[in-house]
Amino acid sequence: MAKPPLERVRLQLIYRGAGPVFWSGGATEFGVQDKDENLRLGETASDGGLRFDVALELKPESAGAPVFVGPFAHGPANGRFLYLSWRNLTGEYAQRLKLPLGGITWADIRAAQAADRPLVGELADLAPRATSTGANIGGTRPIVWRPPSA
Repeated sequence: MAKPPLERVRLQLIYRGAGPVFWSGGATEFGVQDKDENLRLGETASDGGLRFDVALELKPESAGAPVFVGPFAHGPANGRFLYLSWRNLTGEYAQRLKLPLGGITWADIRAAQAADRPLVGELADLAPRATSTGANIGGTRPIVWRPPSA
């Protein structure tokens, strides 16, 4: 028996931030990271934030809670996240932030699909920090993904 085709949902991340304290890269070294370590670059939004657009596939709804798959979905099935990454000119990462996808429900996904619009998440990271040894502090940043407004 053939597997049903995977569904897709679009996500739009709006980033408002100063970037890492220590970073030698430029605009082409900052974006949403895929599993091959390529970066999806952002575009300047009309309000000055940076907008990143990605699409994720989903395992069938019968699997329970949404399980995101595809090149931008990182982590275990029950804890998927996006990576927002800054790479230095030398190739190593200056900082990576984990943006959890776990708060997205099937109702959110259905609302976005019905409206033919992305789920939108905003990240304000205006006070970057570093350790006393000069390492940027990355880690997980809470984010709320909103379905489109009616």
